[in-house]
Amino acid sequence: MATFYDEWLRADAAIQEKFRRAPHVARDDEIPWVSTPQDAKVKLMVSNELGYATMGSDVLKAEIPVGWHTGKHRHGEESMHILEGEGFSIIDGQRFDWHQGTTIQIPYRAAHQHVNTGAAPALYLSGMCFSLERFLHLAKMEQIEACGPNDAAMLASAPRQVSQYYADGPRAAIHVEDAPVDEEFPLHNANPASHNQHHSIKYLVFPENGFRATSVAVTHIWEEPAGTHSGRHSHLEAMVYAYGGSGYSEMEGHEELWEKGDVLHVPPCMWEHEHYNPTTESYWQLRIQYGIRFWFQDIWPAGYGAKRSVDTQGRPIERGEIERVRERTR
Repeated sequence: MATFYDEWLRADAAIQEKFRRAPHVARDDEIPWVSTPQDAKVKLMVSNELGYATMGSDVLKAEIPVGWHTGKHRHGEESMHILEGEGFSIIDGQRFDWHQGTTIQIPYRAAHQHVNTGAAPALYLSGMCFSLERFLHLAKMEQIEACGPNDAAMLASAPRQVSQYYADGPRAAIHVEDAPVDEEFPLHNANPASHNQHHSIKYLVFPENGFRATSVAVTHIWEEPAGTHSGRHSHLEAMVYAYGGSGYSEMEGHEELWEKGDVLHVPPCMWEHEHYNPTTESYWQLRIQYGIRFWFQDIWPAGYGAKRSVDTQGRPIERGEIERVRERTR
């Protein structure tokens, strides 16, 4: 008679097949906007419920109309990046101003609301772990106020920003123009698997920048110039948002095309992968990292630690001209 243990023995094969069959690119122009009490316009881009083989990770994109604010709610930890627009957020009573290129880290169960004060719609990308929290029976989404038009009284009563830091210490926001780049950052090239991985990197939500992030963080923006590729390596899950430009990523022999607005899901199966820019213009990508990956990485560094791929001569495959990519071996 078959038992639970027989099913356990078959689990890995089923998981690996799911990795192969799952989608790997969320195409922005194929995902419809919906309206919720929190957001006038929002789309869920990557989630287990959409068929992606994630570790409980979620990616959303939302738009705040001109003269509007989001709802006010609280839930698990969230990391968000302002793609377009300007305004401010109120997080547990503190104000943090933002504009295009600002990254905001929202603590676990902190009440928060976002206000568009600009002349154009505000667009933001958000990373959350609601699916993982639900699996662990810890998910809680509490709606406090609904989204809607701004009014003069609300704007007048909003506090002024006094700092980019929360009152209890960690940083809440960083503007992209203030983000350290490459050699300015203490961890630049510290990990051999990331050495010369990208042409240029801006570092966002990291402890070295004053942040405290556990389950999710928008960590980098990087650039690859025309006609180049990134380094090649493998690791557990990551989400990569196409911030500007277009290109493709190769994962285990499969090419995944993407363009501005799309999200690439690197599944948690240690697939070797590499990003290519065959166009005549630079592209930029934004990375969202999830803390559950590092929990498993600490449990089994030999199996889940990030690893640099090598070519036929045993040399690390680092960023460079696209032509040299063909030297690699499988």
